[in-house]
Amino acid sequence: MSQELLLGASAVLALIYLLFMTRSEPTLLRSAVKTGSIALLAVVALPIPLLALALGVSALGDLALSRNGERAFLAGIGAFALAHLAYLTVFLSLEGEATPAVGWQVAAGIVIACFSSAMAWLLWSRAGPLRWPVLGYVGIIAVMAISSLLVPAPYARPVIAAAFFFVLSDSLIATERFLIAAAPAPRWLPPAIWLTYWLAQFFFCVGIAQIL
Repeated sequence: MSQELLLGASAVLALIYLLFMTRSEPTLLRSAVKTGSIALLAVVALPIPLLALALGVSALGDLALSRNGERAFLAGIGAFALAHLAYLTVFLSLEGEATPAVGWQVAAGIVIACFSSAMAWLLWSRAGPLRWPVLGYVGIIAVMAISSLLVPAPYARPVIAAAFFFVLSDSLIATERFLIAAAPAPRWLPPAIWLTYWLAQFFFCVGIAQIL
């Protein structure tokens, strides 16, 4: 099957999940659709083993997070932490025209560091027994996002966009699970989490593999 067909199949599953499953109760079908969408991106990325590893581990994280319970949540955090470390390794392996950091990159890095610090401060008192794994994850994704700012051309734009969407998606997850846990989540929040997350993985896949 061609890369384009695999990308299309991933997008179809992502759309099904977005329209019909983001607010539904956990089921095997829901887990299969969510996990399958990212697993297909991992298949697309097979020519780049580290990229495929990052996407494949992410799919396992999706499988964990599609289920209820603290143990499943911790498994998801661990899987995505490994995925971000794999992405970081991919960034370091990319070859291209490297340029010194300019003003907007420095500013963006400072914004990411400040935002991540603010999220860590908020989560310190809200995450309870999950505090340390959650804060460790915040640090890892912050390093990944800041590192994306130094990716060489022609990978830079899609990779930076992917990192931005990932930070946004995970921030929305933290908001839903910890910061507004005592109140019903707005109806738009679960779809927004999924949409920003899938876009992050899609841009990582096509941007690093240089498909589109």
